[in-house]
Amino acid sequence: MVSGLKWLKRCSYRLLFWGGGLLLLQSKAIAQVPLHWGFVHFPPFYYQIDDGKAGGYLADFVAELMAELGRDYTFEQYPNRRMIHLLNEGELDFALVMTSVLKDHRLYRISQRPVTSMQLSAFWLGERSEVERVGDLFGSRVILMSGFSYGGMRNMLEPGYGVVREVVEVNEHALGIEALRLNRGDYLLNYKETATLQVAAEDVADIRHSVLSTINVHFLLRADLADSEALMHQIEQFLSRQ
Repeated sequence: MVSGLKWLKRCSYRLLFWGGGLLLLQSKAIAQVPLHWGFVHFPPFYYQIDDGKAGGYLADFVAELMAELGRDYTFEQYPNRRMIHLLNEGELDFALVMTSVLKDHRLYRISQRPVTSMQLSAFWLGERSEVERVGDLFGSRVILMSGFSYGGMRNMLEPGYGVVREVVEVNEHALGIEALRLNRGDYLLNYKETATLQVAAEDVADIRHSVLSTINVHFLLRADLADSEALMHQIEQFLSRQ
C-alpha cells in the first residue's frame, strides 16, 4: 500500500513537472509570436518601399521600439479603407494612428503620450479665399482622401451637413493634387506633411495652403494580446524618453 502511494506521488510530481514545463513553453511561444503592424501609404510617416521594407520616420520609430522590447514584428501596407476596417475588427496587433478612426476604444490600449502629430490642412490653387476653419468651406467642392477620418471631422464634411456643397473622394495623395489641378474641387483637405511632399514632387505652381488643426497620433496596441498591459507600460516608458 505504501509503495502504491509512493508511485502515485511520483506520477503526480511528474505530471506537475511536465505541466509546468508545457506552460512555460506556451508562455515563451506567446512572447515570441511576431506582432503585426498595419499602415497605409502616408509619407513621410510610413510607407512600403519597393523592396518590401517599411520606410518613413515612424517606421524607424517602430523598428527602434521593437528592438528595445525584444519583439519581432511583421507589417503590411493596406488601402485606406481596408486598414480602417481591419483596425476596427481588432485584427491588427498595433497601429500608429489618430484615435478618431476607432469605433470601439475597448479593442486597443491607447498610449497616453502621442507618438507624433499631423497638421490637417486645406490646399487650393490661385486666388480662392483662404480657409482657416471648416466653416470657411461653405458652399465649396472639396476633395477628400478616401477612408480618412480627418480627426473626427469627416461627418461634418458630408454635403448633407450643410457646409460642403460637393465631395470628391480619391484613393491616393497624387490623385488629390491632380483633382485640384483639373478643377474637380475647389479645395483639397489633406495632411500638410504628406501633401507638401506630393506638391514638391509634381512641381505644382501657384498652390497655397493653410493649417486647420493639429491632430495627435497615438500608439494603439490590441487589448486582448496576452501581454498587452506589460507591453504598453514599456511602450509608454519608451515614449517618455523621445
